[in-house]
Amino acid sequence: MSEPLSYRRAMALVTASSLLVPVIGLVTAPILAHSLGVAGRGEAGAAIAPNLLIVGVATLGLPQALTYHIAKRPHLSRRALGVATIFGVLLGVVSLIGAIYAAPFLSAGDHDLARLMIIGIVLAIPALIVSLLRGAASGRQMWIPVAIERVLNSVVRLAAFIVLAVLGRLDITNAVLVMSIGPVIAGLAYVSVFRRSPEPAPELVDEPPVRLVSVLLGFGVRAWLGSVATVVLGRLSQLLITPLSDVAQLGLFIVAVTISDIPWIVTQTVRDVAFGSNSVDLDTERLTATSRVATLVAFLGSLVIGVTLPLWIGIVFGHGFSAAIPTTWLLLICSVLAVPGLIAGAGLDSAGRPGIKSVTLFSSLLVNAVGLVVLVPLLGALGAALASFISVLLSTVVVLVAGARILKIPASAFLIPRREDVAVLASAVRSIVRRLTPAVHR
Repeated sequence: MSEPLSYRRAMALVTASSLLVPVIGLVTAPILAHSLGVAGRGEAGAAIAPNLLIVGVATLGLPQALTYHIAKRPHLSRRALGVATIFGVLLGVVSLIGAIYAAPFLSAGDHDLARLMIIGIVLAIPALIVSLLRGAASGRQMWIPVAIERVLNSVVRLAAFIVLAVLGRLDITNAVLVMSIGPVIAGLAYVSVFRRSPEPAPELVDEPPVRLVSVLLGFGVRAWLGSVATVVLGRLSQLLITPLSDVAQLGLFIVAVTISDIPWIVTQTVRDVAFGSNSVDLDTERLTATSRVATLVAFLGSLVIGVTLPLWIGIVFGHGFSAAIPTTWLLLICSVLAVPGLIAGAGLDSAGRPGIKSVTLFSSLLVNAVGLVVLVPLLGALGAALASFISVLLSTVVVLVAGARILKIPASAFLIPRREDVAVLASAVRSIVRRLTPAVHR
């Protein structure tokens, strides 16, 4: 087996691949917006929302548990993945049954929309397996397959949307099918995970047999509440805006999320690498430096997007989507606020304390749900963004305080950039420019 990538190279590789996700999202979003219209884009978002929710919720925290335990015992990776897959499929089937019964409510009585939801829900089960494979690959420090999966998922969806649009076949049904099947096809990137597990480290040769079921479920259940809260926080708005307002407001909100997700997706990727690498060896100095640099990048990126947004949103997405500008601004602020809390949460997970983050995120979810019920009927998409802002602010503050106490470091170490952080970022930018310059002149 090849040597694992260094932390910096792994971070650069996975971050670069994750940048492709929002970039392609910005390309596909106008295709969908122009092909489906505001209401049609909202219907497609409502149809795919249960699929995305199940993929994140029905894993019982097993992807995180796989990452944490395989990082420490890579020789057990195939056995651990087998155990997790059995539980994942069972949980997926249970979620499928529950979601089918909920489809009439989530579709606001629209039978065609309910049918599309059920199609997406069925395709969520193989996508669950892909999330488990991602967790196992992260534990093995196999960052190249992780990067390939992200790229493949984005490219497959983009190619399918372009072909369907050119042929005049990009309707709501086909859009939902592409969004549901794309992640499953991308899972082919993890074929290498099934290769022979490495030999155990010398200090682990004589350890007692590991009871994988109790070990994985013990960590997974503690992490699961936080995983559920994180996913639901990201998807609850898209589930509830239609019954609380209408599909047009959902269409505006989805476009705002598509744009504001650029810094968010990159941060999520940074969090995943920080968790996987620090599960092997917890390094608080490296962890806090990662948080500060990621926060700085998110701030600068969000600032550029926010300032230029009025100049291009109407051109790119269509005139009707200009009403999404205030919602997008607020969600960009949320993306920046979330960064230090996400990295601090990864530190708590790496220290074997996922329960603290989970309770905090669940509390934030309750705040978000109340905010949606109160604000969406009054303000539509902007009300959903305001509810997200309140919940993100709450979770970030609490997780930072908890991370500082457990890891015995100041909370400001996650948040306030230092001179060396600016130097690291400037060096990375110069390196990228040097690599791109020869390609431009060829």
